[in-house]
Amino acid sequence: MIRLWPKSLVGQLLLIVALMLLLAQGVNSFLLYRGAQSQNLVEASTSAVSRIAFGQDRQSSDRPMRRGGAARVQRWGRLKYSANSVVTDDMQRLPELETRAGQAFANMGIVFSDIRATFTRNLTTDMTGHLIGTNRRAWRDNPINRSMGDKRAPPETRGFVIISAQQADGQWISIASVVRERTPLLVRTLLFQTITIYLLMLIPLILLGRYISRPLKSLTAKAHGFQPGETEDLAEQGPPDMRELIRAFNVMSSRVSSMIKEKDVMLGAIGHDLRTPLAALRVRVENVEDDVERERMVAGIEDIDHTLDDILSLARLGRSREQSDPVDIRSLIETIVDEFTDLGHEVHYQRGDKQSALIRETLVRRALRNLIGNAILYGKAADISVEKSGNKLTINVDDDGPGIPEEKIESMFEPFLRGEASRNRATGGSGLGLTLARAIARDHGGDIILTNREQGGLRATLVLPAG
Repeated sequence: MIRLWPKSLVGQLLLIVALMLLLAQGVNSFLLYRGAQSQNLVEASTSAVSRIAFGQDRQSSDRPMRRGGAARVQRWGRLKYSANSVVTDDMQRLPELETRAGQAFANMGIVFSDIRATFTRNLTTDMTGHLIGTNRRAWRDNPINRSMGDKRAPPETRGFVIISAQQADGQWISIASVVRERTPLLVRTLLFQTITIYLLMLIPLILLGRYISRPLKSLTAKAHGFQPGETEDLAEQGPPDMRELIRAFNVMSSRVSSMIKEKDVMLGAIGHDLRTPLAALRVRVENVEDDVERERMVAGIEDIDHTLDDILSLARLGRSREQSDPVDIRSLIETIVDEFTDLGHEVHYQRGDKQSALIRETLVRRALRNLIGNAILYGKAADISVEKSGNKLTINVDDDGPGIPEEKIESMFEPFLRGEASRNRATGGSGLGLTLARAIARDHGGDIILTNREQGGLRATLVLPAG
């Protein structure tokens, strides 16, 4: 399917301007066309009025017709004299032409008691011999006129204007005049005008759009690739508003980097200040004589240490110095499975084809350990499979546990929220495993998805970009 609406802001602005110009030119064309049609009617009615005035002048002067006069009358069109007007009541009258004709007759000193005007596509048989404006082609085909360079074809006939005027004695004088169609010339003029307007308007707008879009694209790329701690500012370029935006972005990125640096320093201090007394406490606990009490104390210290490790890992995620490299997912999973089976846990992996992914191995290893550990903790066993779909690689970790109610699945990713209500790490963990796993997946451009299996249990899916 062809996308007609552009994605970029500059493209959308150019399209809107082009559409508005097209709409304005369409309205202008319509008005010009209506004006041209009206002008054609006025020209035809002017010829008819002139012919009636000429006839009245001849009639009032009672002068004999000169030699060749009959031929001119035949060429100009004979006036129709009748007791009734040829413009009947069922015809559509043209008040504007009637008013113009009345004023013209009055200016020439000719008085008519009534004037009627109408436009028709086809003449009635009684008016076919009373028509003017039909011999233009013969006039242009005259050898003398052709020798003067007038070789243009006459415009096509659009219809006829009929002017009918009533004399004082009640007799009507009528004449029809050809209305010519000049649309082809008008269309060529409008087309040339439209092309000229588009060239004068759109070319500068395109240049202006490129002037704006270049720094905007640079700013977008800088924002997408932003890494805390970068010291190189984006060069200020473009119009004043864009320069101000880039300047604000540079100041914001500097503030963010400073805040993250301060947080890293604080987290490092917290890790050092907490682990040192924990290590000393561990040494002292070893001197406790009661074995049961000593084991409880050691487990509590280890619980605090593991929780602290998870918190620091989650807080520092995204700023790891480890580079992403192509990793054989099959070998990575087998290594993790061996670690769990060596500890006596039931973990199954259906070895398939070699699949590669561009990842940071240490982080993904930790995410998989968390998912498999949850499957063993709540389902007693884990079944692992790998699938590839397009540019995505999915690692499924299935268990046979009780699953999770649908309304609580999303909340399981919240920090310190566990599926087991107790605070005992042996039964419920620290509550950061899924949170950390999803953060690792999303840091790689993937995600963690939890779904209840139809046959029972839960499926945790780790989605990663395929290498």
